[in-house]
This record gives sequence, structure tokens and C-alpha cells, in this order.
Amino acid sequence: MKAMKKYNVNGRVVIYNTYQAYLMSTHKRLSDDMERAKREGYQFACKLVRGAYLTLERERASLKGYRSPVWGTIEETHASYETCLRSVLAEGVATGRAEVLLGSHNEESIRLAVLLMSELGLRPGRSPVYFGQLLGMADHITFTLGNNGYPAYKYVPYGLVQEVIPYLLRRAQENASVMSGAKADAGLLRSEIWRRFLAGLSLTGRSKNA
Repeated sequence: MKAMKKYNVNGRVVIYNTYQAYLMSTHKRLSDDMERAKREGYQFACKLVRGAYLTLERERASLKGYRSPVWGTIEETHASYETCLRSVLAEGVATGRAEVLLGSHNEESIRLAVLLMSELGLRPGRSPVYFGQLLGMADHITFTLGNNGYPAYKYVPYGLVQEVIPYLLRRAQENASVMSGAKADAGLLRSEIWRRFLAGLSLTGRSKNA
């Protein structure tokens, strides 16, 4: 927050902070931090994610003897994410005081974000609302957003294999919809391969006729 206060000034946004919706304290912290940025005169910017350290958080809480800081069910986490999403768009972006990158592979969350943007008059590509998915996951979401003018990014984790693989497994564990998204991606790939195959046959037929 100190770095945000120092660098997110004069219309420039450099520093983003990540807010993990699976933590029960996230919505309050998000609201408090947006209010603080407004009060102290700097631009608030955040990356909103569900969170990828569920098991680790619970194990640490059990080991240290304090209450688990994460929601008890995935439904509660989904609700938390949507609450945070509504707040940052309505109270931050729509008022010109915030930027947000929505890191999600969940189709329902993306649909809600697009709907809220429309209701709030936040035009795709003209408003500081960005979308991000992990490279190789939910490509059908990323491409659909990009094709409709929404700034969409693919991010790539890098590092030692023993560090990256557990990270990727946590991301997959975080959101069961990733697997359905993978099936959707596979279906799109099959359709595209078939389309190109038929197009190739058509071109071959025309060449012979010529």
C-alpha cells in the first residue's frame, strides 16, 4: 500500500495488490483499502483472484492453533469473489478511482463481470478492467473476451519444476470449472481442426476443377 501511494499518482498506475476471495477477511480489506486510497489521493489497483493455497492455509491454522482464515465451502468462496467483484467495479472503477485485473477461470464470474460492466457503463477496452487466465487453461474464455474487445491476458508461471508443478496443481484444485473449461477448449480445437480439414478439401477440389 505504501508503494501504491508513492507510485500510483498523476494518472499513472504501477502497483497492484492481490486480493484472494477465499479469505474471509478479503472483502473488508478490499473496501478499507479502496477507501484509504480515496482518502489519501492515490489510484487504487488490484488483482482479484479466488486463491490457490487453500490446503496450506488450513494446515497452518491447525498447526498454529488459530481459526482457519478461509471460507468453509467453495460456494462461500464464489459468493465472496462476486461480492468483491461488485464492490471494486461499482465503488472503484465506475468512480474513476480504481483499476482491476480479474484473474479467474470461472465462466460465471466472467459473465457477471461483463454484465456489471454493461450496467455501469464501463466500455470494454475503454475502462481499466482487465482479465487474466493461466496459459493453457480456459483459453475459450480468453479468446472470447479478446474477440469482443475486452483486454485479456495469459500469464505464465516460471521457475524450478518442483515449485511450478505444485503451483499449477493448486490452480486446478482451486476451481473445478477449470476441467470443464479444458473440455470446452478440446471441443473448440476439434471443431477448428475439422473446419480446416474441410476447407482444405474445398481448396483441393477447386484446384482440380481449375
